[in-house]
Amino acid sequence: MSRKWEVLKDELAQMCAELGPGGVLPSTQELIAQGRGSRTTVGNAYRELIRLGFVKGVPGTGYIVRDRRVVVIPLSRYGHAGADGLGPWETATRAQGMNGTMTLIEVTTAEATVSVAERLGLTAETHHQVTRRTRHALINETEVLQIQSALYPVEVARRCGLDRRVKIEGGTLPALAAEYRLGRATERISFQSATDAEVRTLKLAQGSSVARVERLLIAEDGTPLELLQVAAAPDRVEFVYDDLDLQRMV
Repeated sequence: MSRKWEVLKDELAQMCAELGPGGVLPSTQELIAQGRGSRTTVGNAYRELIRLGFVKGVPGTGYIVRDRRVVVIPLSRYGHAGADGLGPWETATRAQGMNGTMTLIEVTTAEATVSVAERLGLTAETHHQVTRRTRHALINETEVLQIQSALYPVEVARRCGLDRRVKIEGGTLPALAAEYRLGRATERISFQSATDAEVRTLKLAQGSSVARVERLLIAEDGTPLELLQVAAAPDRVEFVYDDLDLQRMV
């Protein structure tokens, strides 16, 4: 026999389907007043709905029905702008009937961590300085699906104009290609525990995991140019490698 909070959870999940993304569910106090259960019962039901990705808790607003559509991201052309000048995120979401946007959050210059310095080939002579461009990929005005941090050796950022707090029209890859002969890129995908900051930004339940993508872009002469680090809500994105040249794999 289902426990009372499980029954309430199922009823609220059905309500999510009826309300649709952005809909506001009854508050804990409203459900208690309706006789739907105690504070513990209601709390357990909402915690499970958050864990399952049906709702998100928004301070001052309540429990909001989450948009659960999956965005397909073609990694083999990730970083390329579309023909209309839109960046890869905007291009991918519009092709799927969504209106996603990429928002620049901050541009900073600071000491690199040991692992980042190693990946970007930085030495003591370069002072391990990196420029970081942090962006959020949104599916609507408020919901962030990806956190992107692109790290560059300071000299690379300055040469390509990536050290300025402005949106790079057409994307950062063309800006790099205008100054360097691009050689190759390596990408890694992993699934790891979300940090507290990622839980807050991506509106995840505590203890959730994130999909992590790390791409290292290297110039033709072997110079590391960019280390892109992406953290994404794992149930909302699908990373796809398309148009692979199989002749080069045999």
